[in-house]
Amino acid sequence: MHRRFKQPAGTSIRLYALGAIFLVPLSIGVLLVTSNASQNDNAYQISHDVASMYAQGLNFSQRPNQNIALSVADAKGIDVRGGKGVLILSKIRVVHASDCPSPAGKCGNKGYAVVTERYVLGNQALRASSFGTPATLDQTSGEVRDWANDPSARAADFPANLKPGEITYAAECYLTSPESGSGVYSRTMF
Repeated sequence: MHRRFKQPAGTSIRLYALGAIFLVPLSIGVLLVTSNASQNDNAYQISHDVASMYAQGLNFSQRPNQNIALSVADAKGIDVRGGKGVLILSKIRVVHASDCPSPAGKCGNKGYAVVTERYVLGNQALRASSFGTPATLDQTSGEVRDWANDPSARAADFPANLKPGEITYAAECYLTSPESGSGVYSRTMF
């Protein structure tokens, strides 16, 4: 015959409460990480697709082409137009001697990588470009005025190893993440 030990009343409830102290925060953490990972995948896919279009020659100074880029985000369920994200497109090149007016001419950015074109779609207050912000940007054409001389046109943290005439097309995507109160960032270059 087996004897059963009688537990004091309320012991089971205390054990469940003790387990819940660890399980509830763990469950919330798993949900937040999963949500941010999904948002990170969306940011990468959007930046990749838009950079590919940009590198293939799509002119983003035209409103219909900007709408195409925004529809890429819409397809992922992200409302960039509604302020939930920002797309930053940059054309980057290195200033070589052939870009300078003459041997005696002014060419303050010679040897530096510079942003020659920039488009910002969505809520630009969310995040600035990692490459810097040119001060002399023509808002209608997206062209950076006097990129060969303007120090603000220099692309930050960009290697200056492009050959004369070579161009890099970059798309940066920042999406807000309501669950964590911050956001996710991705960039793609072609």
